[in-house]
Amino acid sequence: MKKFNFAEIKDFIKNTGEGSSIYVGCDSKVFSSYTIFVSVIVVHINSSNGCKIFYQKDKINRGLSIRDRLLKEVDFAVYTALSILDIIGNRRLEVHLDINPNENYKSNMIVKEAIGYVLAQGLKPVLKPNSIAAYSVADYIVKNF
Repeated sequence: MKKFNFAEIKDFIKNTGEGSSIYVGCDSKVFSSYTIFVSVIVVHINSSNGCKIFYQKDKINRGLSIRDRLLKEVDFAVYTALSILDIIGNRRLEVHLDINPNENYKSNMIVKEAIGYVLAQGLKPVLKPNSIAAYSVADYIVKNF
């Protein structure tokens, strides 16, 4: 599976302006006997000049309940954000979660737990519909796997 090259990512981020924003997210896709997770780092250059996307794919060789799968997505996103935290400086860093705060959606079952976990790590959580790194970028990559 494809893994992040954190040295390359950190070098790229260091060479962007302090006005850049970093969005980290994760999405997954279930197959018959395994689940693929795609974690992404989106570097929004100067928060207005386009972006650079880095991604990683992970495979878990067992079925997961929807709750466990969603929590694993949160875990991958938090781990990724913490892995680059040392070079963020004054840049905005957000952890984008593929979780809908609307009670009509299944992902809502972990909304409080997920927000609490992200906040406990000193990170800023962002939910749908504003969590583009998770529900749009990672979703696109995992669906085109």
